[in-house]
Amino acid sequence: MALTVIAKSNPAGEQAKMTTPVPSGIVHLALACCAIVLLVFCVVAAPRGALHVAIPLIETTLLVVPLLLIPAAYCHERKSWERRDSTLMLPWTLLIAALITQAAPTTVAHAFPLRDSLWRSMDEHLGIRIPDVMRFTAAHPHLQALLTFSYYWLLHPLLLCAIFLPPLMGKRLAAQRFILVNAIAFVVALPCMLFLPSVGPWVSWHFEPNRLQLACELTIQSLRTGVLSTGDSFGGIICFPSFHVFWALVGAHALQPFRWLRYPAILIAGLIAVSTMSTGWHYAVDVFSGILLAVLSTIIANAVLGQIDRSIPGSGKSLEVAQ
Repeated sequence: MALTVIAKSNPAGEQAKMTTPVPSGIVHLALACCAIVLLVFCVVAAPRGALHVAIPLIETTLLVVPLLLIPAAYCHERKSWERRDSTLMLPWTLLIAALITQAAPTTVAHAFPLRDSLWRSMDEHLGIRIPDVMRFTAAHPHLQALLTFSYYWLLHPLLLCAIFLPPLMGKRLAAQRFILVNAIAFVVALPCMLFLPSVGPWVSWHFEPNRLQLACELTIQSLRTGVLSTGDSFGGIICFPSFHVFWALVGAHALQPFRWLRYPAILIAGLIAVSTMSTGWHYAVDVFSGILLAVLSTIIANAVLGQIDRSIPGSGKSLEVAQ
């Protein structure tokens, strides 16, 4: 679908309509810069043997990215600029996801001192005790069941909808913002992930971890002793900031253009944010930092996207873009 651009030119309010694609080069440039930062980190900071382990991931990415360019090429051929620019976010999503998958365990492998005691101390200063939150939800079985279900089962459907619906439905701004926010967030969070690692609240509060939490802890310990792996526990190796909370918020934000998904997405994001503490996976400070990261990354992404809508050079005419 092409964009309708209304040019306001004279005091009488005469309007001339024309069809033109809105330039998205700044978005690709910003994504390329983030990808380069993540790639350089993966190459320079990776421990010995890490790149060998990553070969299957690299091969899969190189194989799938060209396939994801086919919808964009089709839309370009049909002069459907909005959908073309939207679907171009799909290969970027795969590329950024592959870099994140390699960068996250690389940060853990450097074995800087664990900060679990610091995060517990900060939680106590905030007046939040994770065991108390867990006991409260345990006293309300229906609430506990809802929050546990939210933590383990609702994030992935929310993210899949955020990844695929905006690009495939031609919601260019939502699609571009979603991948931009993710790329920017991981670049911003790299120092925290590298220098402020932690395992989880069960370590500092000394409560019994469940099977998945124990597997997560063992994965972190193995990475810290020099074994780089991107197995099933990958998503659980980042405690600060909480990317569970981050992804819930940016996923819900990406679905705001869809009326029938808008409020369910907000509700799901709220449940996921609370469940990170009620299930014992995250400190309160992890949750707040995840929220802050989502807000900061969105502000930066909006600043990048704001460069797209501009006046026609040399004409003094402002542009209104109607989607």
